[in-house]
Amino acid sequence: MGMLMIAIAIGFFGSIIIFFIAEEMSLRDADFSDIRDVFTKELSIDDSLKKYGTIKYMVMFIMAVFAIGLIVSQQILIPNDFSLGFLMSYVFLPSMIGSLIILLVKWRYQPLLKLLSSLMFGAGYIGASAFSVAITHLFVA
Repeated sequence: MGMLMIAIAIGFFGSIIIFFIAEEMSLRDADFSDIRDVFTKELSIDDSLKKYGTIKYMVMFIMAVFAIGLIVSQQILIPNDFSLGFLMSYVFLPSMIGSLIILLVKWRYQPLLKLLSSLMFGAGYIGASAFSVAITHLFVA
């Protein structure tokens, strides 16, 4: 059980640090009136994606979480012969904890931005870590 907690901590801290770095890089040119303009003006999604590079940074986050998941699976989950329930706890617990922390940070000041960030973190982490654990078990175990 201790090894599972170490795996969850590695997945959580690694992914949350990478996500905050990627989020700050994508929002460095952001003017927060742009968020307000979503509801008051007609904005081009293509221009917004080019300006902020959201897709590029989200792909970088997913690739980093996938790499962390491969390493954790090969070094901790497979050698300790964890069952499916333990593997799913590695996939879902860091996602839920990270999404909650992102929602709690600056919730009063930027609620829409934090809600979107929380959903992006959760979806990216679950997708990448579940895929990496599945691929590792398919080819290694």
